[in-house]
Amino acid sequence: MIGRRTVWSANDVKKLLKDFIPCGDEVWRLHHGTDAECKLFQMFCEEGHYGTKTGGTPNSTRQGTYCCTPSGMFLGSVNSNDSGRICELLRTSLVKYQAIDKKERLQAKDPAPERKNLQRAEAKYPEDGLILRVHSRDLERKGGKREEEWAEKAHNVDFAWFTKEELQNFLPKSFEKKATFEVPRELLVRLARLHFADNVRGQTDPYAVEAVEKIELKGTVKDLKKGLVIIEFEGELKLKDATRLFEGRLRGTASWDTRKNVFTVFELIAAGDRTGQTRYNFRQNDLGPAPIGFCCVMAGDVPSDKIAPAHLGGYGWR
Repeated sequence: MIGRRTVWSANDVKKLLKDFIPCGDEVWRLHHGTDAECKLFQMFCEEGHYGTKTGGTPNSTRQGTYCCTPSGMFLGSVNSNDSGRICELLRTSLVKYQAIDKKERLQAKDPAPERKNLQRAEAKYPEDGLILRVHSRDLERKGGKREEEWAEKAHNVDFAWFTKEELQNFLPKSFEKKATFEVPRELLVRLARLHFADNVRGQTDPYAVEAVEKIELKGTVKDLKKGLVIIEFEGELKLKDATRLFEGRLRGTASWDTRKNVFTVFELIAAGDRTGQTRYNFRQNDLGPAPIGFCCVMAGDVPSDKIAPAHLGGYGWR
């Protein structure tokens, strides 16, 4: 999100991008995977700023911005949120690209047949399930020192997936007004530890299962009208490990269409105070306690809303 705001929204960068095909992906899979897509990335990133050919180690990160030809020829790279440095990268890479023969720019054979062999997490997308877009950001705090502008406005986005069978746990056994039910703890533990970790300013590790000291969510049918079941949720959570703590309350609302058997509305908020830090989440100068919020809303039916959860590996899905 920092890069989107400070780099890719800059006018100078957007002008230069007219000569490029920009794309983004999760770097860990590309760095460690074995399919054709990963091998292509590994080929050119090894010549980049963190690559082994430039002094990096095999297991270190490969995060950054890379420019290459469709054939995988390396043109340049940098890991920076400075729009000026990105502009310089784009300019120099374009000059190199224009000097390369067209035959060398392209792969010798069409890679399209390899698509069926790609090992992408999006292949597990539950088409008939419940997909939530999870927004995280700091909430307004009273007093205290002002942070840098980027930190004050920082926010992040992740996605939470539930299968068709799992989403049934957010519904009562009978659609009667004032009916109440408890969402199973196992499902809530997964949601809390994987999606309510402080990633506002950067990447963060999920909580371990044993770090979920409290998690409960109660649903109540508030209304029945025109084939819709209106549900309100409320609950509490406490996540605590050796380096951080998040304790707060859960509030939400949902609308279930009994004719189509789908949620037309699903909103859930987790808000409270957090303390501590993890690797790479840039909290070393802001350990708290301070207020934080997570807002879960239904995702749309567009490619950008079908990105896999950051910690899908913790779902236990096969």
